[in-house]
Amino acid sequence: MRLQIAGIVLIFTIASLSLQAEPWEFDKPIAVTSTNGKNIFHHLESAGRHNIAISANTVAIAWEDDRDGTPRIYLARKAHTKQNFSNQLKISGPGEAYEPSLVALSKNRFALAWEEESRIHLRIVTPTELGPVITLGKGEAMQPSLVSDDQQLLLVYSQRDGRYPRIWMQRMEIDGQVLKVKQACAVDAEAAKDEQLYPSVVKLAERIIVAWEDRRPGHTIIMAAQNENLTSCTFQPPQRISEEPLSSGGMPYGKGHGVSRVALAQYGAEQLLAVWADKRDFREGYDIYSADYEGASKDLFGPNFRVQDSFGGVAQQWHATVAGDQSGRLVVGWDDNRNGNADIMLSWREDDEWSDDFSVPGADGAGEQNHPTISLDSEGNLHLAWIERQTADGPTRVLYLFGQLVK
Repeated sequence: MRLQIAGIVLIFTIASLSLQAEPWEFDKPIAVTSTNGKNIFHHLESAGRHNIAISANTVAIAWEDDRDGTPRIYLARKAHTKQNFSNQLKISGPGEAYEPSLVALSKNRFALAWEEESRIHLRIVTPTELGPVITLGKGEAMQPSLVSDDQQLLLVYSQRDGRYPRIWMQRMEIDGQVLKVKQACAVDAEAAKDEQLYPSVVKLAERIIVAWEDRRPGHTIIMAAQNENLTSCTFQPPQRISEEPLSSGGMPYGKGHGVSRVALAQYGAEQLLAVWADKRDFREGYDIYSADYEGASKDLFGPNFRVQDSFGGVAQQWHATVAGDQSGRLVVGWDDNRNGNADIMLSWREDDEWSDDFSVPGADGAGEQNHPTISLDSEGNLHLAWIERQTADGPTRVLYLFGQLVK
């Protein structure tokens, strides 16, 4: 009898899981990079995880690799109707370059920002030309992140200010292929008391919201600040996003648990989600946590919620990325080792709840799949890029996967 009951429970469990069909049907992976091999390493690293973008009928992916012995920034593009990516464009100059941030403009154009020789560089890429390179300031700066707004770019980055790096915002006017430097300001009016790193930025109507890693309490937390007047460059005092958990069972956190790499995404008309990797349950490594923007209330962001399901609680999750669209669709991606190797997982919001975790076909299985970056196009289709290793210590590739919306 017990075996019969267990069998019935298993059948209902499988049936219930099958009812939660994923929203996308995925094509087979496509190689983005054609230059691969021993001692060549590709990186999809950027503040806010902005390495993929869609403009009109073009998808673009930006990354860093060291194919000629020096880390440089490259870009590849593909029309939706094409099967393969174009020749790879070298975007950066002669110096060591890292962490490109990519954003879509209109008419199949894109803007990129990156760190090169400890300075922030930017340029526009049109379907036929590379715009001139703009270099910001004279101080040591890194970790740029971009968002576009009609004929304006908003750039946030971490720049050393005395002893510690501090988050800054820079406005850039778009004039054809040229970027014109406008107003700049520190996001936190108070001088940094410790490191401020890896910012992400979103514009919601008349508000600009910036989030970043901050070490002011002696360990890393996620902070955010907003500007409610687009004509000025003054932000309200920052607030903490990542909550301080209660220590369970008397287990100490020391000064506090760790968090890593916040990413922001708008969904719907004026909604915003922050996601990050969070080690509050230190016995199981990092988990993926989220918080919704509540800018009209006393608190800038609401309560923290764990994104991955209970089956992911015994594994480690890394490299959170998030995308949303104007219809209100919202999806979070990360890499996950619950199956014994790194796979790309997705979870999407349905009826105010996170779905069961979905292992992306073609971005899972043998080898190592990590550092995902995702975007949703205007029709709700999902675009995914990631770093693949066929063996744990083997050479890397950048792969791309298209998910057609089916519901």
